[in-house]
This record gives sequence, structure tokens and C-alpha cells, in this order.
Amino acid sequence: MDRFPCNGYLRITVVEGEVTLSIRLTHHQAHCQYVDISIDNDTKKLIEAMKDSPASAIWDHIMREYPSTEITRKQVYAHWARVNESVWKLHPNQVKSATMLLEQWDGERIEILPVEKEPGIDAISFSFINILREFGDSIEEVVMDSTWKTNALGHELYAMVGEANGQAIPISFMFMGNSDDSAETGGKECTLHHLVRHVGGHCKRIMFTGSDKDTVEINSFCIEIPQAKHQLCYIHAISYIKKRLAEDRPPASYDARVAHRAFDFIDPTWAPGVSSGWLEDGVCEEDAEMERPESELEEDQELARFIILQ
Repeated sequence: MDRFPCNGYLRITVVEGEVTLSIRLTHHQAHCQYVDISIDNDTKKLIEAMKDSPASAIWDHIMREYPSTEITRKQVYAHWARVNESVWKLHPNQVKSATMLLEQWDGERIEILPVEKEPGIDAISFSFINILREFGDSIEEVVMDSTWKTNALGHELYAMVGEANGQAIPISFMFMGNSDDSAETGGKECTLHHLVRHVGGHCKRIMFTGSDKDTVEINSFCIEIPQAKHQLCYIHAISYIKKRLAEDRPPASYDARVAHRAFDFIDPTWAPGVSSGWLEDGVCEEDAEMERPESELEEDQELARFIILQ
């Protein structure tokens, strides 16, 4: 909205003991008239007529027919979402609404997975029936990732994707979030086990599993599909290595000779040079006059876990 040097002010005067107040609004320069930028009725009718199409397709149609329109993509999407709200919003409570929507297709296109409720945790899980029936025996690799704060309640969406015939295929999903403050340590992981166990039961030939550094996902895979080799996401692994190498402090228990035996292109006489850290340059840990800080121990354990998984 445009702003003007109108020297305007709003003065409100309140006198103690009186039931009325004085309001004075002053402008020394008139503002321009407001312009209605809402969607016109013709565009609303077009969106309603094409409500079964994706919002992106409706926007492309509007741009072809009315290239000079001042309507924005966000306005089109917002009205399209309101028009279709009655299709997917079956209850004011988001968890109940999602459950009711899935129940409409349970046994036909999807299978709602039984999830043992953990204290303080809400979870809804489902899988695609036809995909598991058709590709379950040929899937040898599955990966998992999650989104953060998928809805207004802050639920996470865990998605499992399998590889078959060189293609990524969606298999199963789980919405999970805290219902109150009574959630216990490990409850989230126990809940996720139901999803991984279901996929492992239908895909007997899984040889590789993958995820990011989320220990909940890693532990679920290692426990429920123990025969598979777990690997970290390549992008996350490279990002972690770059971040770790960029830090100006000693690495965790680095021995160049061990590294050389594993990869002979590494110089066995080289060691990272740093100028800071919990140890001074040239001081061995055995000779240090102070104990290793807990933060250093935690990071060393994380790095060791990363190396083992690779």
C-alpha cells in the first residue's frame, strides 16, 4: 500500500471518571482511493468450474486467456483451496478429519496401518495396497524422509519410497505429532517402528535402506529390517563432511595411518592442522591437564556413528 506525507495523526483523550472519550483524526493530504484487488466473479466461476483440476493448471489457463490480469497465483490457489475444502476437510479437528478421509479409501486403494498408541503421541499411517502387491517382491531398496510441521498442529509426515525397475515408488506414509506434553523418551521411535515393520513384512528382498541423520529413522530401519545395509543420504553426508572439515578444531581420534590403510591415496604423514579446540597444538590427549568436554564427546560419537554407517 502506498504511503503519503499527510501529517496525519490520531488523538484519543480519556478523562478519568467519565464514560465517554474523545477521538480526533486529522489528515492534511488526501490519500488515493483504495483499489479492489480481490478476484472478480468471472474468475471465481472459472475456478469453481475447474475445481477438479490442479491449481497450477487453472493458473496456466488464466494466463493464456487473460495474460494482462492483475490476479496473482496465490489468489487463485487460495480460492481453489476454499472451493475444494469440503472434499477433504471432514471435521474441524485435523487429525480426525485426516482419519475420516483415509477411512473412505481403506481396503480399496490404501490400507490404514494399526499403530499402537504411545503416550502423548498422535499417529496416522497408511500404505498403498496395489503398489505393495505389484512391486513388493521386487523392491530391494527403500528410503525414508520426513517433513517438519506439515500442518497447523505441527505434525511430521514420514514418507517411505521404494526403488523398483529404476523408478522411485511411494509406499507408505505416517503423520505423527505430539497430542500433549505426556510424550515419553523413545515414544516417537516406537511409533515409527510400526510403519517400517509393515513395509519390511511386504518387501522381503530389501537389501539397502536410507535416511538422513535422524536417529529415529536409522534405529527403526536397523531394528525392523536388520538384514539390510543402512546408508545415509548422499547430500546430507557431503554437507556434514564439508561442515566438519570447515570447523577449526581437532578431529575425533584421527590416525592418518589407519586412514591410509583404508584408502591408500591418503598421505599417512598428514594430519589436519587447526588453531583452536579443546587441546592446544602439539598437546596429546593423554598429556592434557583437563578432561575432554562433554560436547566434544557427543560430536565424536556422532562422527563415529556416521563412519560406521558408511
